[in-house]
Amino acid sequence: MDEPVEFHKYIIVGAGPGGIQTGYFLETRGRDYVILERSCAAGAFFSEYPISRRLNSFNKKYNWFEDEEFNMRTDWNSLLSEEKIVFPPYTDDLYPEADLIVEYLNDFAKATNLRIQYGTEVERISRNERGNFVLSTSTKDFECEVLFMGTGPVESMVPEEIEGIEHAIDYGDQPRDIEFYRNKRVGIIGQGNSAFETADRLLGVAAYVNVLLKRPARFAWDTHQVGDIRATNKNIIDMFHLKLLHGVLTPRVRRIIKLPDGTLKTEHEYDYPDADPPGTLHLSREYDIIIRCTGWKWVPTELFDPEIVPRTWDRSKYPELTTSWESVNVPNLFFVGGAMIGADRLKKSASGVIHGYRYNIRTLANLIDERYEDVPLPAQVFDPVDWNVLVDWIYQRFSTTAALNEQWGFIADAIVVPTDLSRATILPELPLNLLRERSFGQDHVFLMTLEFGFHKHEEPPLSFSGPSDPTRPDLAVFIHPVIRHVHKGEEREFHFGDSLLGRWDRPHSSGGAVMSYHGDFAKWLEECLGQQLDISVPDGPSPYRIWSQEEIDERRMTAVPAVDPWRDGPLASDNG
Repeated sequence: MDEPVEFHKYIIVGAGPGGIQTGYFLETRGRDYVILERSCAAGAFFSEYPISRRLNSFNKKYNWFEDEEFNMRTDWNSLLSEEKIVFPPYTDDLYPEADLIVEYLNDFAKATNLRIQYGTEVERISRNERGNFVLSTSTKDFECEVLFMGTGPVESMVPEEIEGIEHAIDYGDQPRDIEFYRNKRVGIIGQGNSAFETADRLLGVAAYVNVLLKRPARFAWDTHQVGDIRATNKNIIDMFHLKLLHGVLTPRVRRIIKLPDGTLKTEHEYDYPDADPPGTLHLSREYDIIIRCTGWKWVPTELFDPEIVPRTWDRSKYPELTTSWESVNVPNLFFVGGAMIGADRLKKSASGVIHGYRYNIRTLANLIDERYEDVPLPAQVFDPVDWNVLVDWIYQRFSTTAALNEQWGFIADAIVVPTDLSRATILPELPLNLLRERSFGQDHVFLMTLEFGFHKHEEPPLSFSGPSDPTRPDLAVFIHPVIRHVHKGEEREFHFGDSLLGRWDRPHSSGGAVMSYHGDFAKWLEECLGQQLDISVPDGPSPYRIWSQEEIDERRMTAVPAVDPWRDGPLASDNG
């Protein structure tokens, strides 16, 4: 290269949503940075994907409450900005067209004057003798101290354990023309939304569509994980169970054979460990086309010199990250955007999508400032602390926060109180596991999160259609506040009951909470801190009326046994 190396303290690779959000925080803080994007525009991935050209991220515009922060809970496409450059004005559609997110991202980048060098493809990443990263491109070399990888999905996952998988078409290569599939037999190998999105597009024209899963399907309404199968892609399940030829199956596909006429034949198996005797069923089925929708890898390992290849997990799908989204084996290398799910081994947060990782990136920007710019983390201090004011703040925070709501159980606020109880310092929006790693000495630490509780019950989530047991808020199923007190190595929890609207305003009924736990919470705080706090507890009737013994006995006497509609009900005589 004849041109001199271009140095920036920070370099971001990729101008997708994650790269743009990272660039925004570096830009507004006056940092020395540049974004390198190989395409001619921002958000290039969404110019091609999803194939259906509809996003499955919600654009719910109307929520009654006027809090801007609260309304971000239902806006899954906007990036964060002080200028309030948000997505909802672009469309009224609940599930927006994909082209609109491309338009929005480019408008956002222009409006915020982000420093993006388009048409600049990174071909190699190495480290020089100073320990800095060197990024080689087709035009010049770039050097930086801190590198952010925001490249998004980089390569399709291939289930190489299936012999003949090369005969299947990749998700990105499937024919777009719907006429191609008319009266065709279609097999789709995949487990997630891309497989079900592909199936949904073909249900009205294909002879039959089989989605071939490697394990039973995981649905977002069961798991509350947005990466699992969404209701918008569920039509094939309806048609499968209503006997309309399409199917959702869980075979173990061993082999795909291409027959002389071009037909594809699968050889697959089903195990029956509980049969008498146990055994395996060997079957085959013919398809005109098989589409492989098996997910993406998020780490472009081929770009890195061998000594700085970032470690990965889950079949090399995700980067292995620290609690601050830094590569575990390459210092000063951070991942932004959907790859941030690499820091959440349980995959329960929304870190893989915009409405989750926008908050991760804001937090990461604060951590970067602390580490590289000697800027303290943002904090709000109550000094001296008025416990009634602080408790009111807690209720308001739980009722409006979008970060803790979208990143439930993953992002937390910390309230740090010294042993003399003289003040309270709030450290907002930090990863829960990172807070657990930090030392707070002898101080009392209260960790605030919003969490679900379905995992504490055997019943399926859809069986819960009303408030959880108001006498056991620790068993609340819907999203609700959890506060953990950490002190001298010990930890205890307090749970508020769930709320239909996800708010715990005072009075509680104004935000959808069915009961107030204010008195119990005040008592719990005093027990944690070992001192009376004089928190005011307003009197008021409880909406929960305890049954008398006579009512209990009567309810037991008149309890109706469960009815089997096929045995006892109207379906018993249905000959159709």
